[in-house]
Amino acid sequence: MAINKLSIIKFLEWVFTIACLGLHYQTMSESDQVTRLLTAGTFVGFTIILIALFAGYLMNTPINKRLDLFFSLIGCALFIACGALIIKEWENAWNKDDKRMAMAKGSISIINGVVFFIDVIRR
Repeated sequence: MAINKLSIIKFLEWVFTIACLGLHYQTMSESDQVTRLLTAGTFVGFTIILIALFAGYLMNTPINKRLDLFFSLIGCALFIACGALIIKEWENAWNKDDKRMAMAKGSISIINGVVFFIDVIRR
């Protein structure tokens, strides 16, 4: 089992994605259908993708670099877009507890987008 910088980055992406998914479950009351659909699809979809990628790296059978680059670029764009939409949706909310969790979800989503970008440029 080879643990290197790449597997650490993939693990961080997965941890942030799971955190976003958990927070999304707690704060799924966005009024905008597009925001709800995009965030749920991104968080669940990338949870599955990252489990497969991380398992491949740990078993020393990584996928093609172009495909990994594609997933990282799409992940970067989707997580940053989700974070921006979530923060825009919740910035004027009245419920303080839900707003705090939703703003954390948006912030972690943007941070995860940056981690995906770092994954792209580290090649």
